[in-house]
Formats: sequence, structure tokens, C-alpha cells
Amino acid sequence: MIEKEAFHDHNPLAYMRLYELNPDGFLVVEKDGIVIGFVVGILISKNTGRVLSIAVANEYRRSGVATQLMDEVLKLFTESGVKSIRLEVRRSNIGAQQFYQRLGFMVEGVVPQYYSNGEDAIVMVKKLGKRS
Repeated sequence: MIEKEAFHDHNPLAYMRLYELNPDGFLVVEKDGIVIGFVVGILISKNTGRVLSIAVANEYRRSGVATQLMDEVLKLFTESGVKSIRLEVRRSNIGAQQFYQRLGFMVEGVVPQYYSNGEDAIVMVKKLGKRS
């Protein structure tokens, strides 16, 4: 349900497949036994992780749930020896871009027409391992 309310490209089967292939990278936050947010992170190489998706139920947005999820997936990647993390975010989703920048992600580029509706994706990367 969270994925359906958060994304235009609703595909629950894709999430089930991601979970089957990568259960350790599929993290959730629950409240009273109900999932209120999730993040999906995968290793795409020995040194590179990728955040495929993150979403929080509408009524819990801006309450720290997304930060908690990202902190956990970043910790998981760090413990796995990952050196950098990549994600894509819609060009129109300025709030998400600002959220990722607060977490230390930097804009690396643009993928034209990345999304099914033709919208561009902003590619963002965070380097791990060295503390500033």
C-alpha cells in the first residue's frame, strides 16, 4: 500500500522479487505491527550499493522514518565494505533531493527520460568510508 500511494509506477510484484533476491537489503519500519516505511538497497558491485526505493506512508512522512531507514541502509552498506552509494530521484521531487543532500548525497548527473512518464532522473551519489 505504501508503494502504491508513493509511486506512479506501482508494481508490487517487482518488490516481492527484490525481497526474494535480496532479503537483507529490504528494510522496514513498523508501528503497532503495521509497516509504515521501507527502503530497498542492493549491492551492484563489491564497492557500490544502490538504493532502489524508499517510501513512507503519507501520515508518517516528515517524522524521521525516512531518515531512520536511510541510516540503517547506510550502516548495512558500510558494514559490507561499500565505498559509494547511488540512487536516482525524479527531477521534480525537490524535497527528496534536499533530503538526500542533507544525508551527504551529491548530484552526479542526469538520466534523460528515466521514468515511464518520460521524466528525467537526477543521479545522486554518497561516498562512504572517509569521514569529513
